[in-house]
Amino acid sequence: MASYRDQSSKLVLMETLSLLRKQYRTDASRRQCGEGTDQMIAHEDRCAAVANDTYRRLVGDSEYLKHRSDLAAFILQRDVVSKEEVGDVYEVVALGTGATWYQGWQDYHGLLVHDCHAVVIARRALLRYLYKEVALYYSKVPGASEKSIFCPSQQTQSLVLKPDTFFHLYLSRVPEEATQSGLSWREQTGVHLSIHAKGSTRPVSECPPSILNSHVCCMSVTDKLLKWSALGVQGALLSQFVDPLYITSIITDAGSKRHQIEALSQALDRLHPPLDMTLFRPYSVCPPYLLIVPDMNSNHPAPIHPSHSLNWTKGDKNVEIIDATTGQTVERPFSLPPSTASRLCKAAMLMYYMDVQNSLGKQQIQDSYYHAKASSDQYQRAKTLLYSQLKAYGHGVWPRKLCVDRFRASTVQGPEGDSWVRFQWELH
Repeated sequence: MASYRDQSSKLVLMETLSLLRKQYRTDASRRQCGEGTDQMIAHEDRCAAVANDTYRRLVGDSEYLKHRSDLAAFILQRDVVSKEEVGDVYEVVALGTGATWYQGWQDYHGLLVHDCHAVVIARRALLRYLYKEVALYYSKVPGASEKSIFCPSQQTQSLVLKPDTFFHLYLSRVPEEATQSGLSWREQTGVHLSIHAKGSTRPVSECPPSILNSHVCCMSVTDKLLKWSALGVQGALLSQFVDPLYITSIITDAGSKRHQIEALSQALDRLHPPLDMTLFRPYSVCPPYLLIVPDMNSNHPAPIHPSHSLNWTKGDKNVEIIDATTGQTVERPFSLPPSTASRLCKAAMLMYYMDVQNSLGKQQIQDSYYHAKASSDQYQRAKTLLYSQLKAYGHGVWPRKLCVDRFRASTVQGPEGDSWVRFQWELH
């Protein structure tokens, strides 16, 4: 079955997703229960099981097991045909936990993690996985490219996911801002963009410029999911190597609270119908399927460290723990001895990007993180269209980050011949 991202019309897209869901509930959803079993498991249940099982194996019976009540995980589903196995394989490739954000002054060196909500942390962990897979594809090691999840696009000069390969997102709970008013999104007077700022969540229009321009403010999880449904989860820098990557389905623990998933669905539906008529290939409005599994985590005790956020990417030996109150890492028994900067911070992302550029033999551009993102022309054009539509239809103005991305990396030589990377802020 061809990837739905390569379909030319919205009708074909929805038909493909409908077929996918039917397939998930039949042949492609069989749990590995042993030879000859008749037991079947639905796609959403399988995603929930593999996400919770992976998290439990990573943290064991430690105090951080309670953090699974705020868990997000990206699951890679791919069709495997080999001597060992035949069928769909579900695998967690990135996960995160957390329910808060850094509320201090803006940082201009890219060394702090601002948003520590589970979905955002899991997505940044996913970016690390994608960088690894891009590097694997372009590796000069014989046979390495065949092991990557990517292949060349037939329409563009970039990479795309291999056929029958999909990303799914598991959430242990629906983002709170999706139903914070107690009304459905269609019952509210305007579905405004909302922002986390100074300890509360409010419409962007109600956040004073003095706070927007000086303190760390993070767009709500719901709005970020909306953005990814149009631009993809890969972001600006990775879009220079890969076509947009869309989430096929979102699976959440909502139990009997079906109104929550309906509210989230309506929130993600704000882009229809105008935007998909103006976007250009390979961009399109690709809303994910929203599926519910029985409540698994909401009744568990609250985390002992509510400000702590965990992250992990496939290939990591250990989870990393970030304290959202500082935006920096903390040290725990099963965590690697950390530097203060997280492997998910903006500065780290710039290094991953530069490494791929170097591996491709491209001349290193000694430019800022901001200018590296701005050079993603198609992505920036699509983002401008998205922001323009949101504003035109009364949802609000998406805030621009004027200063926090204007840092650059430079190599510094030490007195004993050693070298390290320094991140310096330059406003120009």
